[in-house]
Amino acid sequence: TTDLGGHSGCQILLCETEENLVFVRKISSNIEYNQRLIKQAEKQSLFNTPSIKTPKVLDRGYTKDGLFYFDMEYVQGITLAEYLKRIEVGKVRGLVEQIVNGINSLIGTEKGEFSERVFQNKIDSLEKKLSTDDNNIVSKAVYMLRKHSWNQINKTMCHGDLTLENIIVKDGQLYFIDFLDSFYDCWIMDISTLLQDVQTLWAYRNDENMDINTSLRVLIFRDILVDEVQDQFGIHIVEVYYALLLKLIRIYPYTKEEKT
Repeated sequence: TTDLGGHSGCQILLCETEENLVFVRKISSNIEYNQRLIKQAEKQSLFNTPSIKTPKVLDRGYTKDGLFYFDMEYVQGITLAEYLKRIEVGKVRGLVEQIVNGINSLIGTEKGEFSERVFQNKIDSLEKKLSTDDNNIVSKAVYMLRKHSWNQINKTMCHGDLTLENIIVKDGQLYFIDFLDSFYDCWIMDISTLLQDVQTLWAYRNDENMDINTSLRVLIFRDILVDEVQDQFGIHIVEVYYALLLKLIRIYPYTKEEKT
């Protein structure tokens, strides 16, 4: 086995059987995280669109220590963040269209009833973590979030953490990986997370060798993404930006230095 690392605290192992079958095993970080990982495995197994694939979930179970795990197909590709470093500029539009078309197919997967209270509770918890006395921009953002009506954001199937690092490219096919259970599942949240990534160059935050050509490709990706969302989803672009604002405010208390 080979440890592939990961960001959630879960252990991600590349495994090979005696029959030379290669697969990835994701193991919960602790007992308390089990239910979250179960939901993530369920999301991954149910996600199905014409233009986007996911690694097939092969098996599930528990370790002798009671930690939930699930095994999945190993997709030997590269992240979209890495792919954007080498792709021809003219092919960026096709990538974006593939992603947006995949997300568009989630709109009809409504599940559960909308709850405004979920968003107000989220804003309440964020406000407790914020020190806004010396930052008028943050204070104004929180005010805007509190005044906004969130009733256009219906619950649907979604990825939960759709970043350039969680999209794999293999032979021109896109795969979504590392699904996450979020406080509210909706395709709009996926779009806003992706927009956050390309707007702030978040996927390249630790990349000391990022050049201007990659930056330009990512910015072109961002502009095409916004255009595609406006074309396909119309008025929902406003909701995407409110969701983006919510995500940025959520991150703000964890920023420790000026660059971030």
